[in-house]
Amino acid sequence: MSRNFENLKGTYDYLPEKQIIREKIKSVLQGIFVKYGFSPVETPILCMYDLLASKYSEGADILNEMYKLSDQGRRKLGLRYDLTITFSKLISSNKGITLPFKRYEIGKVFRDGPVKVGRNREFTQCDVDVVGVKSVLAEAEYMTMTSEAYKKLGLDIEIEFNNRKLLSGIIFSIFGDISEEILRKSIMLIDKFAKLTDEELFTEFAVIGIDADKVETLKNVLNSDYETLKKLLSVYDNELIAEGLEEIDALYDYLSGTEAEKCMKFAPYLARGIDIYTGTVWEIFLKDRKVGEQDFNMSIGGGGRYDKIITTFIDDGNEYPAVGMSFGLDVIYEILVLKNSDKKLSTVDLFVIPMGTETQTFKFVTKMREFGVKTEMEKKSQKLKKSMNYANKMNIPYVIIIGEDEVKQQKIQIKDMETGENQEFPIYDYEKMVQFIKNGNKD
Repeated sequence: MSRNFENLKGTYDYLPEKQIIREKIKSVLQGIFVKYGFSPVETPILCMYDLLASKYSEGADILNEMYKLSDQGRRKLGLRYDLTITFSKLISSNKGITLPFKRYEIGKVFRDGPVKVGRNREFTQCDVDVVGVKSVLAEAEYMTMTSEAYKKLGLDIEIEFNNRKLLSGIIFSIFGDISEEILRKSIMLIDKFAKLTDEELFTEFAVIGIDADKVETLKNVLNSDYETLKKLLSVYDNELIAEGLEEIDALYDYLSGTEAEKCMKFAPYLARGIDIYTGTVWEIFLKDRKVGEQDFNMSIGGGGRYDKIITTFIDDGNEYPAVGMSFGLDVIYEILVLKNSDKKLSTVDLFVIPMGTETQTFKFVTKMREFGVKTEMEKKSQKLKKSMNYANKMNIPYVIIIGEDEVKQQKIQIKDMETGENQEFPIYDYEKMVQFIKNGNKD
């Protein structure tokens, strides 16, 4: 019986040379999250369907992309499609939790949607959320954390940001007395401003009953820088506009003089079409939109304030203001693969080959591991050439051969596999050998 060993479309195996990069991303992000006071949690992948569907209205695209199944009790279940809804459940089912509560979670989510670079059907989401803070200080902290995290990953970024109160106020002021449904559809279209031609935009707005002249006015306003926008909006007496501008001004004040300020770019057309957002929203892009010579205009993270979803979800009479964001692990991974395509990566620092000295070599390897060197020992009886070829294929940077002569003379040589050079050490001078290996052959 033949078997099909192909992965499902949008799912992948990651062999060590790939998974090393992914683990590095997770490690860097975890370190930053903890540094900023976020604590780790883990929530179930398998959820009740009604829980997963509670976040969106019926017919929403995300619900169509949900993987649905049932158990032996015929209950409707689903695989989680993001980490926000399970975070909301976590807060609601732990009523004694102390607020503000800051959590991060890195875990698998699933969406049966279109597959493209950085967007798979099974992917790892890296989320950081805080619940219980109304102040824009929360958003300011996210901006500094974002700036620091991507810098540590070696990526030069730009943080495009906007405010959903401001955007909603602008739409109401220009379009007039429209329904919440038309507002929602307008925001979805504004999120496509950069992708649609004027003709396509006018046609799309006409479908929801908005005249071309109003769309043109909206476009002119949204194509302004921040100071010009404030002047243009001074003619409108709108509470949402006033609140949105106040929150943006506060964000600018908090971030003034920080590294994050250098990354910030006000983008009044940025909507982040998801219904849940109520205040500041942002998306992260590579600053020059390129990786080497290759164009890369894809968002690599984003988030925003969502004050209503947990409040509505719990519905106990209390308010649960929240801010959260996702770091796009899969798309960050694709960028780092392109940037480091010529670099050899390994989980092992040192490969030690015994030549009739298995007992002494095993003790030596054990000692090197105690000193923190990631060490592997040749355990197969084979020719030296094959062992060296193995070290090369596994991209192990250093090799030591321990034969009877080395044991007698109490000296060994560390071979740098990249340069081919050897460095001699006393066989028990572990500290100097460790220093040599960890410093990458730099005295």
